[in-house]
Amino acid sequence: MFSSAARPTAPLALPADIAALLARFGLSLDSLLTDSNPKLAKGSAVARSAILHHLPARALAAAVTPGTVAPTAPRSYLAALAALAAREGVAALARHHNGCPWATAGCSAGCLNWAGHGGLSPAVAAARGRRTLAMLADPAAYGRAVLWAVARQWARAQAEGLPLAVRLRGTDEGPAIGWHRLALTITPAEAQAVARRFGLPLTPGDGVAHTLAAALSVPITEGSLTLYDYSKAPLSGPLGLSAQRAAGWDVTASLAADRATAAADAMAALGGGFRLAVPVALAKGQPLPRTLTLSAPDRPPLAVPCVDGDATDHRWCDPAGVAVILRTKRSRGADAALAAPFSLAPTGHPQALADGVATLAW
Repeated sequence: MFSSAARPTAPLALPADIAALLARFGLSLDSLLTDSNPKLAKGSAVARSAILHHLPARALAAAVTPGTVAPTAPRSYLAALAALAAREGVAALARHHNGCPWATAGCSAGCLNWAGHGGLSPAVAAARGRRTLAMLADPAAYGRAVLWAVARQWARAQAEGLPLAVRLRGTDEGPAIGWHRLALTITPAEAQAVARRFGLPLTPGDGVAHTLAAALSVPITEGSLTLYDYSKAPLSGPLGLSAQRAAGWDVTASLAADRATAAADAMAALGGGFRLAVPVALAKGQPLPRTLTLSAPDRPPLAVPCVDGDATDHRWCDPAGVAVILRTKRSRGADAALAAPFSLAPTGHPQALADGVATLAW
């Protein structure tokens, strides 16, 4: 539903509070969302994709704490980021921030945030850190900035004749309140400004704060925009998988193989109609398993088919109730003893979980 009245060459009239927040943290509208990486390129014929990356788990606290020494520079103390946090009055928030409240020790150690360029360049970690600091400083204004960035990506997708897919939990779980619950006040004037510049029809809140998905309800309903994510959240509760789905997100649950309730949580997610992302330490060229069977005490075994999660990142195209197999990627600087239990081994033998058993079959 691209507005013919849109003026793509018109000046970008960002609201003053958004422009000020981005300037404070050295950000721009184009620097918020990542729209190019090898995996996104694999699905570029189906949809244009954009991902938001923050620093995960307790990585921001490490980055702003003097004396932090880690195996790689991106995981270590980042003096410029610490100075920025202090200057903008968010150092205490940064030190207490946990971007992944459901992460296990293995998940934190082997996080994909430290794979690829994220594991090589302190500049990438610093950029993700600046976004995270901006989110902590003013979650509502930052959420609206992300909304404007989504609008820009949507206009580009429309020009390519494609829908847009947006993943906001690229390397963390987002604001403490959850992306699906973050309240944004979109005035009619701001909605008109977005439509005039990008053609995206936003639903203003008429003075009442509403969610990002509610603001994007028109393109979501007509199929030109999909909000999708992976999450390690539990099935229930205000931040849970079911709440995220009810709020308009397509969500894939993530197996935490080293969690005390790994089997029970995974079976609950599959039983609730979610896909389950399963990291497996497959060697290059090793075929994918055909099925995953989970069992836990007092529960009947649950066998589900496997699909290739590395072919594209378009999880919303996969059916419900499948195991999405993701080949374990190298996380630079990972503690091997902690990271190894995060993935299943590439074997057909039963593998013990803390509360059950996982069995892959080829």
